[in-house]
Amino acid sequence: MALANVVIFGTVMLMLVATMVAVSASGAVKSATDRNFQNAMAAAYAGLADYQAKLSNDNGYALYGNPAAQFSKASGSTFTGDDKNVAFTTSGSRWAAVVGSTDQFFRYEVDNADYSSKGVLRVRVTGKAGGSVRSLVANLKGDGFINYLYFTNYESSNPAISGSTCTTAYQWQSGVSNKCQAVQFAASDVLNGPIRTNDVFTAACATTFNGSVEQHDTRVRPSSGTCGGQFNGGDPAAVPYLGLPALNSNMSQETRTDIPATVPRPGCLYTGPTRVAFLGGGKMTVWSPWTKATQIQVDDRTGKVEAGPDTAKAAALCGSIDALQSASGATIPTLPANLMYVQDVPSSGNNVNKWPGAFPSGYTNTYCTTSVTVGSNGKATTKPNQPFSNGLGYPAADEWVNGRSAGRDATTLTGSASDTYSCTAGDVFISGAFAGAMTIASSGTIWVTGSVTYADATADILGLVGQNAVEVYNPTKCTSYPSTRSGTDHSRCNTSGIALLDRSAGESITISAAIASNAGTFWNQNYDIGPKLGVLKVVGSIAQNWRGPVATTGSTGFSKNYVYDKRLLTTAPPKFLQPVSTSYGVTTQVEVQSAYQVDGACAKTSTGACR
Repeated sequence: MALANVVIFGTVMLMLVATMVAVSASGAVKSATDRNFQNAMAAAYAGLADYQAKLSNDNGYALYGNPAAQFSKASGSTFTGDDKNVAFTTSGSRWAAVVGSTDQFFRYEVDNADYSSKGVLRVRVTGKAGGSVRSLVANLKGDGFINYLYFTNYESSNPAISGSTCTTAYQWQSGVSNKCQAVQFAASDVLNGPIRTNDVFTAACATTFNGSVEQHDTRVRPSSGTCGGQFNGGDPAAVPYLGLPALNSNMSQETRTDIPATVPRPGCLYTGPTRVAFLGGGKMTVWSPWTKATQIQVDDRTGKVEAGPDTAKAAALCGSIDALQSASGATIPTLPANLMYVQDVPSSGNNVNKWPGAFPSGYTNTYCTTSVTVGSNGKATTKPNQPFSNGLGYPAADEWVNGRSAGRDATTLTGSASDTYSCTAGDVFISGAFAGAMTIASSGTIWVTGSVTYADATADILGLVGQNAVEVYNPTKCTSYPSTRSGTDHSRCNTSGIALLDRSAGESITISAAIASNAGTFWNQNYDIGPKLGVLKVVGSIAQNWRGPVATTGSTGFSKNYVYDKRLLTTAPPKFLQPVSTSYGVTTQVEVQSAYQVDGACAKTSTGACR
């Protein structure tokens, strides 16, 4: 009996030990599997960070990829090469290794189909660890100017506008003599969105900041007293420098037809003063009398600029040349997810848009075609009461144009109509109800001559990029001239005689757009003349080199109501202005079915196709 009990007890113990060993071995296998499963996703995140770093070091990296990758091929992406990057491998045993690891690897595939039109990149990243493979898809967007309702490089005005001889410098810089004064936010100003400057902001105590405030340091300077605004979006934060490009001329490249790898969908090129009237319903009328070719090709050896080979396609997209030069203009659809660039009349003789020894047909009553006398009051005449303009009707009839305002010495006038409204500069005059998705860029000034609004605020998106300025058109008139012994002196205006030409007290204007002036400013023409106006409402974003004035404190100009278009956090107007350098952040991210198998072959769908 004792022997039987020992045998039974020993058998039970052996069974318990065997069970424990089996459970332990199973747990070890499960632990290893769980570790590989987690590490595979960690490898995918490492691959995403690797691609983001490459983009941040080189904005052009968006054009690198593997056209054979299923994720890229299905989207219609185009690439200029693969930079010999192992991570672009689409099959086989080659994977990019995670730095510092011996058992974690990754690959990524790029979808850049929406990069030029929306500024968004999609990337599918696959991570591998042991026998586990996991994939994620992320949308990436650069930390650009449109991430902010309001962005400035300097918080002072452009001396060329203010007429000052001050020195442009950041407000936080010390030891600068005769430094330009900051333009402050007024008590009535409301900023409904994130704002940023490379300088520091100055604000009245009642200024309302309903979004984040980012600047050189953490203290907004008060315009008076000790407070500097109401910060409903959190305390001000210090951020690094974000550089504006000096020129926007590289945007004109988007109208070339001879570099399909870089510009798969060319936009439209217009030359000289150009007027655009948005008509709603996705239509617009364009007047551009100097334009001779709306899409171009460039001989890289000689620099010769010729019209693109398919002029019929260009006419269908951009308007026929005859219509653009006519008095009625060309009525066309707004450009579909594309860019319009307006350039100065070229001086080079080997450029198709040059007019050697001639002027556009019907281009009469202009500074260009007639030897005229331009008075310092802005009236251009060859004889009394015969006005001349830039070819598009600017200055308007009876408009007083000068470089000084009523608040200064009205007897010392600088500037003239031909300075303000050049007949050969790449200026654009716009207004109306916009429907579609496009960007207008100008080598000169974009003049907003009336409200620009979206027909559908959830679908329409517009970008405005003026090299010199984006300016609210606000002309003046003179009602009282000084008298001399020989009669009335029309070259000067009495201080009390300067008034707004066609805008009355309390009148408001709305601009729905992402606005940028990389070398200039966004401002209100004649901001310091006339009665107190209504509200300047901007729905979108504003980026500028200098701070642009729109009013004087409490007496003239507009009150501000700037509202951030939150769609700009995840998308951008087509081919919009990019910073000199930027970092790319993830806007959306989701795990998807694995794109590859452990052996490196593509994972298949139920129909046998690669995912």
